[in-house]
Amino acid sequence: MFEHGGNLRFAAEKYHVREEEIIDFSSNINPLGLPAGVKKIVSDSFKNIIYYPDPENKELRVVLSKVLELDCENILVGNGSIELISIITLALKPERVLISAPAFCEYDRSSKLTGTKCIFINSEEEKDFQPDLDKIINNLSETDMLFICNPNNPTGSIFFKDELMRLLNECKRNKVILVLDEAFIDFVEDIRSAVMIKESVLNSNLLILRSLTKFFALPGLRIGYLAGNRNLIKKISKFQYPWSVNYPAQEAAKVAVRDFVYINKSRNYIFREREYLFKRLKKIEGIKPFKPGANFILCRLNDRGINSGELTDLLGKKGILIRDCSNFRGLNNKYFRLAVKKREENRKLIKALEEFIYPCKI
Repeated sequence: MFEHGGNLRFAAEKYHVREEEIIDFSSNINPLGLPAGVKKIVSDSFKNIIYYPDPENKELRVVLSKVLELDCENILVGNGSIELISIITLALKPERVLISAPAFCEYDRSSKLTGTKCIFINSEEEKDFQPDLDKIINNLSETDMLFICNPNNPTGSIFFKDELMRLLNECKRNKVILVLDEAFIDFVEDIRSAVMIKESVLNSNLLILRSLTKFFALPGLRIGYLAGNRNLIKKISKFQYPWSVNYPAQEAAKVAVRDFVYINKSRNYIFREREYLFKRLKKIEGIKPFKPGANFILCRLNDRGINSGELTDLLGKKGILIRDCSNFRGLNNKYFRLAVKKREENRKLIKALEEFIYPCKI
């Protein structure tokens, strides 16, 4: 089974540290935590968990439709983006899926569970892992569906709107469904230059995945949504299990997506701390950080030093978790990923990295 970041219980047992003492750089969650209104609404919602939640998420879809300026029929709410990825492949049954790698493993896993053949286009470190758009387009004739994460996890690379429109048109010409995963789109500084959700309504071959987990710090509630042409959304919705989204998650999401003060505060905070962390990482000899496009930074260790697994264990014993990226397709045991945290936590990370990297004479 592919391991994700954020498994605090496992880390606490492995490294003999208390969960509450762990600083988790392995999961890309907003360091500011829950919006204040979400805490209250989740607490208030407990009295209703004796009832079934709305199976169609009607109230939440109405709220999302106003925020996104889309019709409710263009939105499908799910139990996090992983559920939605799974039912996309179940409903549309592609024979061949094209994936730009390295990328989120669930595209690969969900596709293979339905018997789909996966074709991978690996991006190159020499180009800072920016996916080769021409190479992707040249392989569209051999596929039925294309998964693109924008900005990409774990590399942070970004496609902008002119590139995405070109890709969308080529997908349409080749009768390929383009699935754009915008889980980290709220962490893009110039968000208008990359967002494609409005285009999904007008194009029958474009689906947009959104997660509320990362930006609103809701990983334990599991909530996300899919946007697209209403006929495509209707077809996919038939493969969703009833009541897949629990009541507290529905209520939390309705409050979170309308908290524009929290949204603006979070974006500004992340941009500032991301720049600080990136600059500090560049000063550590033996680490190459790649320019970040979201709320995380991919790093490479020098070939002559310790590997990512060893570094993960050394930091883990100090109660600091990082994401070993050796199990990402296209990467190896020299790569690791760091989430952007609060200033004090970022400083502790830098100090620990300097302690373990410099003695290796990389």
